[in-house]
Amino acid sequence: MLRMWEDSAKQVKSGNVNRMGLLKLGFYNQRLHLLRFIPPESANVSPSTFWVQNLTNNNATNHSSLSYTPRVNPVIAKALRTEAAATAQPIKMVKAIRVHQFGGPQVLQWEDVELGEPKEGEIRIKNKAIGLNFIDIYFRKGVYKAATMPFTPGMEAVGEVTAVGPGLTGRKVGDIVAYAGNPMGSYAEEQILPADKVVPVPPSVDPITAASIMLKGMTAQFLVRRCFKVESGHTVLVHAAAGGVGSLLCQWANALGATVIGTVSTKEKAAQAKEDGCHHVIIYKEEDFVSRVNEITSGKGVEVVYDSVGKDTFGGSLACLKPRGYMVSFGQSSGTPDPVPLSALAPKSLFLTRPSMMQYTSTRDELLETAGEVFANVASGVLRVRVNHKYPLPEAAQAHADLENRRTTGSVLLGVLRRKIVPIVRIEAVQNLTNNNTTNHSSLSYIPRINPVIAKALRTEATATVQPIKMVKAIRVHQLGGPQVLKWEDVELGEPKEGEIRIKNKAIGLNFIDIYFRKGVYKAATMPFTPGMEVVGEVTAVGPGLTGRKVGDIVAYAGDRLGSYAEEQILPADKVVPVPPSVDPIIAASIMLKGMISMKFSPIALFLIRISPSLGSPSSTSSHYLVRRCFKVEPGHTVLVHAAAGGTGSLLCQWANALGATVIGTVSTKEKAAQAKEDGCHHVITYTEEDFVSCVNEMTSGKGVEVVYDSVGKNTFEGSLACLKPRGYMVSFGQSSGTPDPAFHDAIHVNSGLAAGNCRGSVCQCCVGHFAGSGESQVPFVRSIAGTGRPGESQNNWINCADSMKAYPLWL
Repeated sequence: MLRMWEDSAKQVKSGNVNRMGLLKLGFYNQRLHLLRFIPPESANVSPSTFWVQNLTNNNATNHSSLSYTPRVNPVIAKALRTEAAATAQPIKMVKAIRVHQFGGPQVLQWEDVELGEPKEGEIRIKNKAIGLNFIDIYFRKGVYKAATMPFTPGMEAVGEVTAVGPGLTGRKVGDIVAYAGNPMGSYAEEQILPADKVVPVPPSVDPITAASIMLKGMTAQFLVRRCFKVESGHTVLVHAAAGGVGSLLCQWANALGATVIGTVSTKEKAAQAKEDGCHHVIIYKEEDFVSRVNEITSGKGVEVVYDSVGKDTFGGSLACLKPRGYMVSFGQSSGTPDPVPLSALAPKSLFLTRPSMMQYTSTRDELLETAGEVFANVASGVLRVRVNHKYPLPEAAQAHADLENRRTTGSVLLGVLRRKIVPIVRIEAVQNLTNNNTTNHSSLSYIPRINPVIAKALRTEATATVQPIKMVKAIRVHQLGGPQVLKWEDVELGEPKEGEIRIKNKAIGLNFIDIYFRKGVYKAATMPFTPGMEVVGEVTAVGPGLTGRKVGDIVAYAGDRLGSYAEEQILPADKVVPVPPSVDPIIAASIMLKGMISMKFSPIALFLIRISPSLGSPSSTSSHYLVRRCFKVEPGHTVLVHAAAGGTGSLLCQWANALGATVIGTVSTKEKAAQAKEDGCHHVITYTEEDFVSCVNEMTSGKGVEVVYDSVGKNTFEGSLACLKPRGYMVSFGQSSGTPDPAFHDAIHVNSGLAAGNCRGSVCQCCVGHFAGSGESQVPFVRSIAGTGRPGESQNNWINCADSMKAYPLWL
């Protein structure tokens, strides 16, 4: 039977009553003890019944229940209060913006939240100014997922240190510090932060300025200094040039000596962009930015596009790039871009990257270096910070609405500052362009009653200017399909014009890209067409006034001009290179395209290196630019090569090994694995027997590889991305298994750390023609590998093609 006791403070000390006055059962001197408690009148039960019910249901009565107990022992009450005061953690209440559900600005709620004391390695700061960034909107909408719900948004603030964790050095109360990035939670009066995530604000930089530039400035820094290194002479395109990051990008790129083209929505923003260093400003609501960029650059395009807009500008941005240009997509204010097929990058060998600041400030040294350069440029006047909009923190919803609806320019701040909004005048488009429809020359073919006098004059002129016609044999494609569509026919061949030569082909390289054109994966400019992109031949005629080439020269060609499947052909003189006498034409034809792809040395270097039996494959031109310029392989790198026993793959493995890299190759059979080992692969994965992603993860201890060279496409593309380390390069230069699914833009924007926004690297779909332009094929030879080549060795290298054909040269 339970016995009610009016006990002394011994019950408290024995632990039978917890610090908040909650009832506990326990044994003390082998006897059960209970606190005497009188239930409230509302309970309408006897004390014994009340206790039995509460104990059975494990209901503990909190300290506030004592207010209903007029006869509680005063000694116990005092002991309870003393213990609670001694052991309770200090809880501080602060105001913060909280999000309980995803949605519009209205989901931002101003609430009380608890804030404890900083733990080891942490500091507490009282925010002075809070930066508003578009990434906050992404989290509010649920585009990026917060780790918890509800959550406090915000990723940028400057504040004063009010407390430091136990044993922390390097930070003290009173320090003014800035932070940008994870952890989220800056929309608050005070917050707890890891000490290694903040940087000191120099006395020369105002806290308001620091808060407005910390995240945006560090973003601009890694975009122009590391993601793509802007240099003097470059031309860059910046979308949203009057925005927070856009404004800084324009100033920074201008200071680096680049020509800056900016796009904005209004004339007022255009004026600001001009002040911020834009040499050319395009109001995209009034004119087509693609056409204007083409006009400004005389059709050459820009080296890099910085695009934070996304869906509305993505396709046009790609069109503005010059060959080998960089598409840097770092935001999507207009929405996520539509999936883009990988082949869209191929015509100009474009690079695409979706970077995140987290991957460029992942170490303490990188963070300090990045922030230090930003603050230095602010202090020196290189960067001018525009804080055009300031809102009290409780009015964050209005700030979000204004930023989202493009009613702001420059930086937007939250804090204790009085709201000040710069009025924005809306400019409506006032000009309707008239369609300029012209009739092309082909329309004349539909005019049956052409004036006979005109017809005679046309025939006379044609007779006077006609070029001598020569008939040669060539392979022609009249319709897309299998190998049976390749037809052996007579074709006309004229005389070379100015800047051209005619060559009689000695050996013609066969490459997988020829199959792509035959099937229609890649579109030929005309139909019918003569395929082939690699050849060695003897010059039989030169165009008027041409120097540097003469009849009898043995030259090689590889590039983007179709037509090598012919007895003779006309070629631009600046697209061919001389073949050294020491190199057999068969060898030269077998290595020209593939070798330039894998190396990116000069073709001269290719031929010298190709003399070595260890580099005996028909892929040298291709391998040249892949390992030397598309991504520059260096000692210490780890590379993954798919189809490592194929034509280009074999050379890639040899070349990367010679450059000091660790080479991982994938093949389909054990026989090919043995060849890949001979060609320099340190690790070979037979993908038909094991998962290459798991193997790469194991071989690199989870770190990933610097670059993946993928000629397979559909079957390997997604796994290849998974094998990359942060900021790695995905180089897609073929698709023997089919075109990859068009979802790669999101695939390189992997959820890790900062706002699901970490760049896993750059994607390039490349073409050898863009790495062997005028003059570039004559890069001085850097290194040679001793050895001698033997004609026919190239036939031992297999290409992993659908038609199961060996990679051997065709010769006439």
